[in-house]
Amino acid sequence: MGTAAPASAGALAKIERVLPHALREPLAAMRETLSFTANAVIGQAPGTGVLLALGQASRAHTTVGISHQSWRQEHTERDIDPYGVVVHTGSWYVVGHDHLRDSLRTFRIDRITSVTSRADSFTASDGFDRVAHLTSTLAQGPYRWQVEVTVHGPLHEITRRLPRSAVTLTAQPTGVLMHARAERLDGMAHMLASLKWPFTIHHPDELRQALKNLAAQLTAAAQRRAKELPQ
Repeated sequence: MGTAAPASAGALAKIERVLPHALREPLAAMRETLSFTANAVIGQAPGTGVLLALGQASRAHTTVGISHQSWRQEHTERDIDPYGVVVHTGSWYVVGHDHLRDSLRTFRIDRITSVTSRADSFTASDGFDRVAHLTSTLAQGPYRWQVEVTVHGPLHEITRRLPRSAVTLTAQPTGVLMHARAERLDGMAHMLASLKWPFTIHHPDELRQALKNLAAQLTAAAQRRAKELPQ
């Protein structure tokens, strides 16, 4: 796994809870292909067929063809050598060599609609750190949301809880001012909700609704009785 895979056993347990039952056993074959950035929020698992195909191809070092739609809604067909899957702030990514661009690329797995096995195999570079590559790539990429939040707690403790690859923290008289960029606000809502300190949202206002949606989901889960579950 990558060098920033915290508490891997606990993180994998979270993965197993969000995956359908049919995938929990095949997950054992994917364990060595999964990595997590610091304090990763698991979020919603992507399409299980795509995820399993990428994990198996990464483990077997076989090339796959993918159908991919970019954040600009551009659709492409391309072959990649998948080096592994990384979970970061609620989103799932595959990192690997893109034959079309002849370079290392990162793809959001929920934007991959299909995966097709190829006959070719590949050898990953020794010592390649897919977690470091992902966080470096995301730091340079476009984001939909600019987030500014004051977390009312001590800087040294907040620094240990939040991934520095995703946020900038500045001490203020009232707490710690956090600047971050996010493509999806649900992952940001999960990250903020995991903190033990109160916080104040400065912008965007849409983050407030994302937190309300998360609170509603948690309230519904807390109130759900066993007899209400589908048989």
